[in-house]
Amino acid sequence: MNKIYLILFAFLIGGSIDTHAQKKESTPAVFPVSALLLSTPDPQDVPMFCDFIREVLPKEGVNTLVLRINYKYQFESHPELAGHHALSKENLQKILKACRTAGIRFIPKMNLLGHQSEDINILPLLKAYPQFDESPQLNPPNPWKPANTMFDFYSKSLCPKHPDLFKLIFPVIDELIEVCDADAFHVGLDEVWIIGDEQCPRCGGLDKAEIFAAYVTALNNHLKAKGCEMWMWSDRLIDGKTTGLSAWQASMNNTHRAIDLIPKDIMICDWKYEDAAPTPAYFAIKGFNVLAAPCYKPDVALAQLEMVEAIRKNGKRAAFSSTISNRMQGMMHTMWGNSRDFILAYHGKQADKDRTVETFKKLFAEIRRIKNDDKSNEKND
Repeated sequence: MNKIYLILFAFLIGGSIDTHAQKKESTPAVFPVSALLLSTPDPQDVPMFCDFIREVLPKEGVNTLVLRINYKYQFESHPELAGHHALSKENLQKILKACRTAGIRFIPKMNLLGHQSEDINILPLLKAYPQFDESPQLNPPNPWKPANTMFDFYSKSLCPKHPDLFKLIFPVIDELIEVCDADAFHVGLDEVWIIGDEQCPRCGGLDKAEIFAAYVTALNNHLKAKGCEMWMWSDRLIDGKTTGLSAWQASMNNTHRAIDLIPKDIMICDWKYEDAAPTPAYFAIKGFNVLAAPCYKPDVALAQLEMVEAIRKNGKRAAFSSTISNRMQGMMHTMWGNSRDFILAYHGKQADKDRTVETFKKLFAEIRRIKNDDKSNEKND
């Protein structure tokens, strides 16, 4: 049996479980969240992008769009953070209007810890403010060599303990919340290989889980004050050494213990692309709302959906499992390429090279089937 299944079983029979809400609750008839993550389009592609939102997403059953904005916006609070092909406020509000027309919740996303470089390129925040670099002595290899293990260089990180960092990123967050009229914000926080660097004068020698937890908590507190739910990726909260998951999918630098130190009102987006490890249940047991998040393998996406649906159904049988099932909020399909390519491939106008469109179509077809079955069962009850 896979290690992670044994670990999950241990939690189910007697591990550390969140018990603050063990009263019996009703299981939702359908998934509250059926989400799609897309990359921000180039300015000239905004009309096509908006048409896709209005004409395709409701038909597929998408009720939430997470837009990977990062630095692809012309920030008024910090114009120096605008990257290539950055959208204007007018263009971003066109996307918001399309979402409203389609009845779709719109959630902006920005990487606020790791992923501050891509290949050999330093991204705008660290380019403009190098003092926020957690490890200035570590730089991308040139020529670029992709990381194979977490001991290789992967991407730059911000210093979560720099005293001036929040003075920069909070206004940027607030601006995106306002322009997107958002009630949730995705802060990223995935694949943070550089944290608590020994040469950092602020972080060196400190507990990496405590550093991570304090940063997560600060972000969450700010978003709560703005009336926003915080969404984040799951991987830094999973023990990669114990589970056998990779350095990308789980933490190999001991941040995983932060799972018991951070607020429970955060939506965990549990991305798993290669297999359907039962980690969504782990987060639900720990007290978090959670989404399973596949990408480019249809069989993996359908296996994740089957797992989530099984937990939802079993949740009708007992108070404990009912609480867990209600935390299984649904699915979020992810894609990481150009949105124009995704849309064209969806319409059959170019090849679906990485199978993300095929995965999206099969996943949402099955979600629609489940929802229709739920409605039929409600009528028969």
